[in-house]
Amino acid sequence: MSHFTELLRFILVMPETPISGDFILKDLPSSGKRIDILCRTLAACFDWAPEIWPKEKLEVMAVLMNSITLKFRMPPRLPLNEVEWASDIQRSLRGSPPEYITISHEDLNEAISHIKTEGGQIWVLEENGKPMHIVRSLKPAVKNSFMLGDHKGFDEYSAGLIKEHNLKTISLGKTSYLGSHCVAAVIARMERLLTDE
Repeated sequence: MSHFTELLRFILVMPETPISGDFILKDLPSSGKRIDILCRTLAACFDWAPEIWPKEKLEVMAVLMNSITLKFRMPPRLPLNEVEWASDIQRSLRGSPPEYITISHEDLNEAISHIKTEGGQIWVLEENGKPMHIVRSLKPAVKNSFMLGDHKGFDEYSAGLIKEHNLKTISLGKTSYLGSHCVAAVIARMERLLTDE
């Protein structure tokens, strides 16, 4: 059994989430325009979902308002709850990111282009995509990036970029899942592929 893995990345597209950091930590869904979705995605990716996938080979990118990209790697200390994750996001948007978060003025088009130049594959999570379990080109030893929308799905601009870049769609099934559960399902599938090698 081989345990060679490449980077596994999740790209969360959040076109309505403000980039000012002026949200209330006790009211993340409303004041943060669903920043709680990002917090739960981070918790799934770096905390409760991985079992054998190396956490240092996981990454989350969040593109906010198509103007700011936050990139998250494994934190040295895991935040304990959504408020702690949100506090670190808030610090980042206000110019003082912790060491595990980098921030850039990269829009979604630039983020996609950058990922494509470094190699690997970008998959778009869509209910009507090709079922994930039959995609033979999905391999743990290749850089795989999975793009997902917020609670409303992809906006018109993002959908246009997906088509323009000819990105492949992939499906976890006909049921609509929370973003955090999509991340967990993808990690579980990639871990099964890893143990099958």
